[in-house]
Amino acid sequence: MTFVHKKRGFTLVEVIVVMAVFISVLMITASAFDTILKQASKLFGNEESNIEGVIGLEMLRHDLQQAGYGLFTEQVNYADEAATAPASDYNDAPNNVPRPVVAGNDLATGLTMDNNSLLAGSDYLAIKGTTVARNAAAQKWTFLRVSSSEVTPQAWASASENFSSNDRVVVLRKQFGNPVRSTLVPDPAGDFYYAYSDVAFNNLSSAGTSVYTAYGIDRAGVTPRFPFNRTDFFIGIPSPSNSIKLPPHCAPGTGVLYKTTVNLADGMLTYIPVLDCVLDMQVVLGWDMNSDGMIDTYSSANGSAVNSGITEGSIANVQAALANANNNTIATTPNIRNNLKMLKVYVLAQYGKRDPGYTNSSPIILGDTGEGSLTRPAGLALAANQLNYRWKQYRIVVRPQNLLSNQ
Repeated sequence: MTFVHKKRGFTLVEVIVVMAVFISVLMITASAFDTILKQASKLFGNEESNIEGVIGLEMLRHDLQQAGYGLFTEQVNYADEAATAPASDYNDAPNNVPRPVVAGNDLATGLTMDNNSLLAGSDYLAIKGTTVARNAAAQKWTFLRVSSSEVTPQAWASASENFSSNDRVVVLRKQFGNPVRSTLVPDPAGDFYYAYSDVAFNNLSSAGTSVYTAYGIDRAGVTPRFPFNRTDFFIGIPSPSNSIKLPPHCAPGTGVLYKTTVNLADGMLTYIPVLDCVLDMQVVLGWDMNSDGMIDTYSSANGSAVNSGITEGSIANVQAALANANNNTIATTPNIRNNLKMLKVYVLAQYGKRDPGYTNSSPIILGDTGEGSLTRPAGLALAANQLNYRWKQYRIVVRPQNLLSNQ
């Protein structure tokens, strides 16, 4: 039997066809993978921005809710607050009753503070209350038990909730009447604060319609400049010499949303970055100007623009409610404690990284429907180098429960 062995292989044409098909499949696969990778990168970048926003802005929501906590309503002597401008523009010192909220509208170009350029056109927000600082003493309070022989602070079951020896505290005497007043009580030496101890308050006496409450403001060893705490929120663009850096993926013209605390020892600011790549922050205030329990007026941060359906909600009346003169006694209305019911803060931040295949619409309108005249009347026009970024508007709405208007 004869076997025929064929030695014929693939022709050149067959090899070329197979290679062409193989290369085509490989290119399609690579293109699909590249598309998936790009989409995944966008998604991960967007979610990263979203997570940062949610976590960081909860600090702002918390502090808004604390506005007015532990503040007195009658004037007392103190000389200092924030030491440097423009933070000092929002001081109540010297000697005015601290306003729970003080805000600046549409910051001017060229403002700088501590190696930061403040973002022009954005708002500035100062919140005052004993709990807005980050030290442990500021998160504590107690009431005082008054007897005929001594005055002793209430001790809580959890040791972590009790003050440490010599923590700096302020004592408020709340007098129930119409209106309810909170008067700051000085220590025996005439200072507006006490060094905490079990026997520190024996100078106080009983009063049938009064309750004494001690609020922490700072740790032992600090000589406070003012008898409350304060935190400021604003957008700053860090200078090259600043230890806080803006991430390289941020769009041009954006900055860092800061939470700063005013140090009681020296009035300087301690900076805490809250959110990167922020393009704007706008503040809107909701008022009950005719004291019927309902919000009837909305205003810009400083009351220079209003939306109102009542005669009491005029620019002049809102700005009077924001001024020191109306807030130096609870009996003078309108004022912040009696008439401010709602705080709205809108933060516009970058959502993900630059996408050359995407073009955002411009201008961007900030705020709820009808509030454009209170934030940016013409909207926020994006620069040419900001159009290929996605932008997300965060909306924080709070009714501070420490204001009489919400009690």
